[in-house]
Amino acid sequence: MADGTVSGRNARGEWRPESTIAPAPINHWPPRPGAVLRWLVGFPGYLWPLNVFWFVVTLVTWTWLTPELTAMKSLEFWWIALLLGRNMALALLLFGGLHLYFFVFERQGEALRFTLKPLATDSGRFLFRHQVRDNMFRTLVSAVPVFTGYEVLTYWGFANGYLGLLDASMGPALFWSWFVVLLVLTPFVHSVHFYFTHRLLHVRPLYRTVHGLHHRNVEIGPWSGLAMHPVEHLIYFSTVGVQWLLALHPVNALFQIQLAIFNAATAHTGFEKLKLGERLAIDGGCHFHYLHHKYFECNYGGSLAALDKLFGTFHDGSTDAHAAMRQRLRALREADA
Repeated sequence: MADGTVSGRNARGEWRPESTIAPAPINHWPPRPGAVLRWLVGFPGYLWPLNVFWFVVTLVTWTWLTPELTAMKSLEFWWIALLLGRNMALALLLFGGLHLYFFVFERQGEALRFTLKPLATDSGRFLFRHQVRDNMFRTLVSAVPVFTGYEVLTYWGFANGYLGLLDASMGPALFWSWFVVLLVLTPFVHSVHFYFTHRLLHVRPLYRTVHGLHHRNVEIGPWSGLAMHPVEHLIYFSTVGVQWLLALHPVNALFQIQLAIFNAATAHTGFEKLKLGERLAIDGGCHFHYLHHKYFECNYGGSLAALDKLFGTFHDGSTDAHAAMRQRLRALREADA
């Protein structure tokens, strides 16, 4: 995919990784148990380092930054405000920290950046005619209150016995086994939920009135991750509903919510990976989702659950995949004509 310069950038300043995107090994058929095991516990892999790190953040949040569950049995202003303030600080630290690292201090320079086009600073597409300010406003004023609302309902439901109903009928061994199973499945749940809700948001009426706002971000940065319409925030964070049905402990639900936050940030950096020194680089699925922002009608989910491959919307970054996408869209337009 690289052409034109020694750095691998083409004449438009675009860069692509040499390797194409591959679905996770759990999607191979026939199954390859060895490859799945290496992917599951290897470094880097499914668990290490990213998902384990995010779970540690969730544990810290639950243990030291969340009131006792018994205190949240009734909906009171003090603890709801505490959660809102904590989540506001989390968003500023995560999204703001990544933005500072990549775009203000430019600690990674141009390395692994998909395009050299700047984030918009004088565009009528955005509030305040400024992309980053628009994105920050939509994240802090809409996204943070929405996912805080889901978190409030979660704790209130668990505190009053409306959620986690199987808790009393289980022994400790079965309880904690199910707790761990749900933790391991959390990224997969997010991936499946994201694919189907994302496809829904690309249905024409919803795209025009709701999701099109997010796609004003063609060139993306970390704050673009949750720069959405409030209706889309409600849909996106409804992934926690799966944990409302299955989880026995509120930490499972909190991890589901926070993973949706973390993934939105890492998938919108505009860089393939976050480099930590010369040897370690963390991949947050950036190239996969970058292609969605560039071409709109591909890569609705992620490479974890290969639903895009199953439904014919997978783009692996290759010229063949691009030609197949153009052919698919041409056929759809002819069918609508």
